[in-house]
Formats: sequence, C-alpha cells, structure tokens
Amino acid sequence: MSLRLRSKEARENKKRHGLVRFLAGAAVLVAAVYVAYSIISDNIAINNNMERYEQLVAETNAVKARNEQIDGYLKSNESLDEYIEDIARDKLDFANADERIIYVVPSAGGTEQ
Repeated sequence: MSLRLRSKEARENKKRHGLVRFLAGAAVLVAAVYVAYSIISDNIAINNNMERYEQLVAETNAVKARNEQIDGYLKSNESLDEYIEDIARDKLDFANADERIIYVVPSAGGTEQ
C-alpha cells in the first residue's frame, strides 16, 4: 500500500509541477507580449514626436527669418517707413491716394471660348 500511496503522491506532484510550469510559462508569455507592446507603442510615439519637433524647428526658423527682416527695417528710419507701407499694402489692402486697387475675379460660368 505504501507503494501505491507514493505513486499517487508522485502523480499529484507531477500534476502540481505541470500546473506551476504552465502558470510560469503563461506569466512569461504575458510579460513578453507586454514588453513588445510597450516597445512598439513607444517607438510610434517617438516617431510622432520627431515629426512634431521637425515642424516646430521649421516654424522657429521662419519666425527667426521674419524677425531678422523686421530688425533690418528697424535699423533705419527710411526702411521703417518702407516696412509700414508694405504692411499697409499687403495686410490691410491700403493704397495711396493716387492709386487704385484692382481685384481680378474669375468668371462664374467657367471657361469662355
């Protein structure tokens, strides 16, 4: 009877050992999937941030160029008057008293023959 008992215990130990192995393997698999997902999502976020960074650098360079242009206008009073006139013409659609502004409006009917 003691042999039977031992073999029954051995079978139960094998079952427990197999269950522990299964649970350990499942835990490792879940951890590996989580790590892979984290790495992939982080790389996607890095790529998106790099694109945004490049856009911001381009905007910064455009602002710097515009600031240099304004600094050039501000260095002399003659250029300052020219700058004010450029702003009035381009941004505000102003004109001198002896000038006329002509707007070209495309025809509504499409192409004419």
